[in-house]
Amino acid sequence: MTHSPVTAQGPWEELGAPLCLDTPWVKAWVEQVPPGGTRPLHTHRKPWATVVLSGAKVRSLGPEGEVLREGELPDGIVLFNPADEPLCHQMHNIGDTELIMVGLQWESGPASAAEPEAS
Repeated sequence: MTHSPVTAQGPWEELGAPLCLDTPWVKAWVEQVPPGGTRPLHTHRKPWATVVLSGAKVRSLGPEGEVLREGELPDGIVLFNPADEPLCHQMHNIGDTELIMVGLQWESGPASAAEPEAS
């Protein structure tokens, strides 16, 4: 099974998670994964960060069900992913506590105040 949705603009759409922040610069959504639960397969194509509000033990699975990573996501950890290449995965909560995360995807940034204006 390969995963390459053509119409998806961001992982929140594949996850079915509404955006709680939607600007030209950044998008944000909340994910909740109960113990034993799995979030849908989704693809990150742009740089993103994950803020773990309530941690759990997780397993990240690839499109063929292969284990990409497994371990504890502690409360309060912030992870940054530069998206050097697209990442297609799904999160499975293998712990006994609910996993609650905020996903943030960088779209673009406003011009820096230090940049000279075009004349």
